[in-house]
Amino acid sequence: MKPIRYVLLAAFLIMSVMSALVYTSCHKDKCVDVACKNLGSCYDGNCTCLPGYEGSRCDTLSRHKFIYTWNGADSCTAGLRAGIYQYPLYFYAIPAKPLEMQMKHFLNNWDDSATCTMQATDSFTFSGNNNSTVYRGTGKLYHDTLKLVCHVDIDTVHFDCKWIGGR
Repeated sequence: MKPIRYVLLAAFLIMSVMSALVYTSCHKDKCVDVACKNLGSCYDGNCTCLPGYEGSRCDTLSRHKFIYTWNGADSCTAGLRAGIYQYPLYFYAIPAKPLEMQMKHFLNNWDDSATCTMQATDSFTFSGNNNSTVYRGTGKLYHDTLKLVCHVDIDTVHFDCKWIGGR
């Protein structure tokens, strides 16, 4: 009777080990060999990136697609800038700050620039000032079209503008 007991115990142990092996081979962690960069996190084998980064491993700065000269026009609601004005905007990377860039020639004025901060892979917020002019707004990329929406304060005059342009 004892040999049958040992045989059954051995068979049970072998079945347990085999079941564990089959289970672990079917449920492999898909993130074991995935290295997400820039504080990205892996879920189910894919990287989820923080705002300002993109790519399969979060190794591409989202701002790179904005660093160009964009040609377009703005239209403002009222005040000193009522009407439509065509002018280019220039975007430059800020080397020490990977989530920021500089926008120059805002409101068709070389002295007006703004600091832009990435919010997602295709959008940013910006703010800037020049003497008595203060402006803040958002920018979003739609395919190859850049759209800005902003609020401008010049002394006691307030107005909103939309700028649309392409490369």
